[in-house]
Amino acid sequence: MKKIQYFAIAILVLGLIWTGSLVAQPNTYNAQVKSGVAYFSKRAKEQLPLVEKLVSALNSGDLEQAKTAYVNSRPPYEEIEVYAASFEQEDTDIDARPYAIDGGETSPEFKGFHRIEALIYRDGNLKAAVPYGKELVKSIKSLIVQLNNPKNFNAALNFKGMLSVATEVPAKKISSEEETWSDQSLLIFKHNWIGIHSQFIPYKAVVSKAIAAEEEAAYQACMKTINSFFSSGQVAATPYSQVPVSNRWAISKASYRYRDVLLKARAALKIPNPA
Repeated sequence: MKKIQYFAIAILVLGLIWTGSLVAQPNTYNAQVKSGVAYFSKRAKEQLPLVEKLVSALNSGDLEQAKTAYVNSRPPYEEIEVYAASFEQEDTDIDARPYAIDGGETSPEFKGFHRIEALIYRDGNLKAAVPYGKELVKSIKSLIVQLNNPKNFNAALNFKGMLSVATEVPAKKISSEEETWSDQSLLIFKHNWIGIHSQFIPYKAVVSKAIAAEEEAAYQACMKTINSFFSSGQVAATPYSQVPVSNRWAISKASYRYRDVLLKARAALKIPNPA
């Protein structure tokens, strides 16, 4: 009788493995996901007055004031970007670069931060940037609504976003494509990493102490590669064009290392990779 019971249990376990039931489902870590989204919701609310100030600066006609307002408005969304796949339209409207849109800069779909960036830093045409600034305010308001919808978020998307951004920094953004005209790519790297770390923190309670320590060390190593390029009390970084190749290589290696630790954590948590 016991042999039959053991056989039945073995068949059940194999079936669970085959169907993936022993893999954590996307909604397994609801508390961690909720905590991470709450941080991003707070950041989006902090973003709104910053882009409103940007519009005011554009209306002022003062180029230096507009540049300062632009830089100050950038950090929050570069953190929130970790979850970009959960609000694709808002991400496009807020942060898309020309290559991501059919027609590039000639398309009316190209707007948001990078349209404004070009008009301020490259063209010095603040008047032309005003309508895009007003649209950006509307997009941030829409983002706040999206962040209040729990259906948009789960652990699988959470880790996919963290891994995507950790890879994008050394694989793509290191080329300076992120802030071509403002030369503020280091600012983007910094807040991308802060965004990733903010989402991992809630998982520290459910991973091993060793993995939690690895993540913290990898995050701090990333920040160490850029700390010397920031001054206390300043949002802006040293222009990226002044960053030596050796430092860029250090940034790349650190972010790839961070990515690898996140992969280890996702495997340990048995979180699936969404298609």
